Amino acid sequence: MPPSLSVELNRGSIHEVDAPAEFHVAGPFTIRLRNHGEAIHVHLNLDDDLSSAAALDSGGNYFVEGESETAVDVDVRSVDQSVRGKLKVVTAYGNETAYVDVVVDPEDDDPSVDVDENLSRPPQPEPRPDPLTTRIARRLPARRTLPVLTFALVAVGIAAATAFSVESQVVTLGVGVVVLGVFLALIFLWK
Repeated sequence: MPPSLSVELNRGSIHEVDAPAEFHVAGPFTIRLRNHGEAIHVHLNLDDDLSSAAALDSGGNYFVEGESETAVDVDVRSVDQSVRGKLKVVTAYGNETAYVDVVVDPEDDDPSVDVDENLSRPPQPEPRPDPLTTRIARRLPARRTLPVLTFALVAVGIAAATAFSVESQVVTLGVGVVVLGVFLALIFLWK
């Protein structure tokens, strides 16, 4: 698929033309006229320098329907050295104009592929973790469980302090339920 040069039409205001300042190409390409508003007439023109290396597929006048896209193919002849010229995009019968500097570079005939030097070296083996450190790390709570563990210890501490200060069988039973609940939650969390 040939490279494409996008030209936005009617995007911000009526007859507005928005095109890149520069476009590099080494072969045929497509100009994509993208209309964001009402139907519009567009005139494309290649200056003398650019027309020595490129040619539009038709006369240069295009009607682009509203909210649509029109593709214009540009044929490019092979060149020995870079050719720089201007593509002129005109709408509103000359009231709105945009210029794109188009650079036609010589095609790269070298079929070689650049190879990174790192590919010639054998891969380095991954360092093996220490078995003792691995076992200890598996036994420690995960980082995401530390806040839950802290909350559980605080809840048990508050419950125990309440049970000692109130000295009631109902409160002691409630504290037992809280401690049992926290204990069961920690068992499920740890697995």
